[in-house]
Amino acid sequence: MASIWEQIVGLLNAIATNPAYLLGFLAFVFLLIILIVVQHIRKIRNEDIWVHQAWGANWKGR
Repeated sequence: MASIWEQIVGLLNAIATNPAYLLGFLAFVFLLIILIVVQHIRKIRNEDIWVHQAWGANWKGR
């Protein structure tokens, strides 16, 4: 049985030598980044806007 390290090295070698695997891996990483950013944007939009008190008086029209 091959060790885990040898399996990881073999997988990375296959990704590096085959352009289709490399493109698929890069597409997966890109998709993962986009999903994380979209999730973060949705989380921010659901929060109330926080304004520092010194700026809040002018910003809220007081």
